[in-house]
Amino acid sequence: MTPPLPVIAAAGSPAAGGLPGAASTAAAASAKADILLLPGRGALLPASRTLLVADLHLGKAATFRRAGIPIPEGSAQGDLARLETLVRDHAVARVLVLGDLLHAASGCTSEVVAEFRAFRDRLTTTAVILVLGNHDVAARRIAGDLGLDACVSSLDEPPLRFVHIAAAAAADDDEATATAIGLVVAGHVHPRVKLRGPSGDRLADRCFHLDFSILTLPAFGSFTGGHAVEITDTARVWLARDDAVLDVTRLARPASRR
Repeated sequence: MTPPLPVIAAAGSPAAGGLPGAASTAAAASAKADILLLPGRGALLPASRTLLVADLHLGKAATFRRAGIPIPEGSAQGDLARLETLVRDHAVARVLVLGDLLHAASGCTSEVVAEFRAFRDRLTTTAVILVLGNHDVAARRIAGDLGLDACVSSLDEPPLRFVHIAAAAAADDDEATATAIGLVVAGHVHPRVKLRGPSGDRLADRCFHLDFSILTLPAFGSFTGGHAVEITDTARVWLARDDAVLDVTRLARPASRR
């Protein structure tokens, strides 16, 4: 029998358009959460003080500049500062990067490596484990230079499984393993949600996306694209902003299905 779905909640944020008292209800849900969705595009496992992030794509700007495309610097530094703030604010013991820490081998310049290593050297009591993504072709080779504690293809901590690409998560499972996993947490998609207001205003932004037993994290990196996710009848979606996480499931669905 598959274990029950872990409790997922936004960090104290009521649902958009919520009723009076929604804030206190959300706070109570946060206190009981197995997975807490955080402002700043990360998720926390409170029991193990583990921070989950995905798709930083460090070195992407450097990759573009090497190709002759003039891209300003600064996005990676801002992303690492935001990551460090999350680690310190939540007393994180372990960071799991769910793939695509790096963008390309050509972007792994000495500056990119040094910036990440400086981040690691400021957080010596926090472990950093990379679940390898399709862009992390250079990660194993320079793991020591980056200060990574481990690089793995996937990580099972029942009832959770951590991968980069959710579609390949259960390819080699035996029956016992399959029934022990209740939720797959992944990256790769860079999910975005499209919202339309009553006046016709439109918004598209990063989101956490849950459908059936797969939770997809938003891309943590600022210099990344995105993919508009389908909002099925079984899906839940939270807007992932730097200052708040909002459950916008009802608003994201077509009016006929709300």
